[in-house]
Amino acid sequence: MEEIQHSSENVRTFEAELLSKGKTVKLEVPIIFPFEETRVHEYTLLVLSSFGLSEVYAVDLESKLQSFVEQENYKVISDIAETDEEAIEQNIKEWEKSFKEETLQFNPPEVVGDDEVFAEAYHSLVHSPMLATLLRKESALNSAIKEMHRLKNSELEGLNERQNQEMTAAISMASQNNTTTDVNTLATIHFDEAHLVQTRWESLIENENAKQKREFRDWVVKTYQDYFLEAEEQQNNTTSSSCTGNKRNKKKYSVRFDETLMISYGDEDIKEPHREDSYLEESFTIHLGSQMKQTYNIRLMSCHPMDFLRFKNESSRELSPQRLQMAISLYSTDLSGVVLLTDQETSIYKGVTRELYELTQQTTEFHFDRLESQLQDGRPAELKPGDFLVTRHSNLNSAHVVFHLVCNQQSLNRLDINSRHPVILGLRNILKTACLYDITTITIPALLAHEMVDIMNPSWCSRRAELVYKCVKGFMIEMSSWGGSDMKNVQFLAPQDISEDVFNNLASMLPNIFRVSNPLRLSTSSSSHSLQHQSSN
Repeated sequence: MEEIQHSSENVRTFEAELLSKGKTVKLEVPIIFPFEETRVHEYTLLVLSSFGLSEVYAVDLESKLQSFVEQENYKVISDIAETDEEAIEQNIKEWEKSFKEETLQFNPPEVVGDDEVFAEAYHSLVHSPMLATLLRKESALNSAIKEMHRLKNSELEGLNERQNQEMTAAISMASQNNTTTDVNTLATIHFDEAHLVQTRWESLIENENAKQKREFRDWVVKTYQDYFLEAEEQQNNTTSSSCTGNKRNKKKYSVRFDETLMISYGDEDIKEPHREDSYLEESFTIHLGSQMKQTYNIRLMSCHPMDFLRFKNESSRELSPQRLQMAISLYSTDLSGVVLLTDQETSIYKGVTRELYELTQQTTEFHFDRLESQLQDGRPAELKPGDFLVTRHSNLNSAHVVFHLVCNQQSLNRLDINSRHPVILGLRNILKTACLYDITTITIPALLAHEMVDIMNPSWCSRRAELVYKCVKGFMIEMSSWGGSDMKNVQFLAPQDISEDVFNNLASMLPNIFRVSNPLRLSTSSSSHSLQHQSSN
């Protein structure tokens, strides 16, 4: 047997002497090693074919080839182990590194960013006696922003009044001189003036927002550290004093809970801040599910989405219970969301998105990016009806999350849609997302519209509401298979200008579609006991 080496390849010559019926055949075949032993049979047939030999030699050839391959494979592996120990050691280190990177118990803890530190500090403070102090701090900073908006609006109103007077005078002179040149020139000057004032104030407010956000986040983290570290130190001192029998004066916290900042509810009649005198509402409790029934609160309301999202009846000294609730649940597994309909551009200068932008601008967003930044960062190249974007907020009432559902509102109003319409399917995807991300309260447009238009007669409203109700009910039944948090509250928002008769009709449909559960009524007689109740779906 002759051994041949070719650069990095191990080529060994296989020699065999085959005997059959007194006839002897000698073979010499070069084979590259290492060689897969599973290929011995295939290679035997290839050798026979190459040399034009009969298959009567196959058994003998395969046996000898198998033995040769086993021996040479062992030699090759032994040679590698002797000549390349450094490479093997390096491979072991690489495997060890990869194993540790992919195994949780060996992974070092992730570096905690500023956002995570702030979120933890804020969540801890809102669940401590520092809650009122924290909210007062927010309110004080927001007061400065509100004052800047007031000054901006006042200046713009004064400018608009002056420009109207100048334009009236210019038009009068133009009619006498039969020329419009001066009017056009004045209109251009007026536009530039208004744009300059608007831009200047927007820049000032934006800078103030950024400054307040930095100040508030630093204050929260420092207050958290001072408060809880002092509390821990005092507890240790108290424990030490108790053990030694020494009486020591209690050390006061460097950050104390200010009792004068307590939220006062008084005996006043507290109502939802977004409700008006004409506010309409109906609520129901339902049970859904075939075996394990889930309890839901269903509510139908009529108001404009911005009235629903706006905090009202709130002063610097009297924070509303709604703001208190929104702060407590901000970093929790009990979030609230609302669905707003938007066009494909999702522009902050159009429709309900513009109104939302103006509302969020009234106060500083201390926790998340500004609305326009979130929409730009989350927007894909092209949006189509049924797609949606998600924005997060800490300065809205009744919603931590806004789902911007894309639709063609004019087309949506004209058509009698069905359950396979892209917007309905988009609504299903929104509910699934809500379940997966701890949103337990969701508010949905009952008619898939925020305002009433001429086409929305009572018959149209009934058909549209029935479709939305039935589809949402179906999605709620599916929720058990989606995982995540259990939905607790589903709210339907009807347009603010809906008539009371139509609203009552929409409200009366809810018990029939969702099958509101009734209490059990027991009746007894001398001969039997009967149980009467209405089964729930």
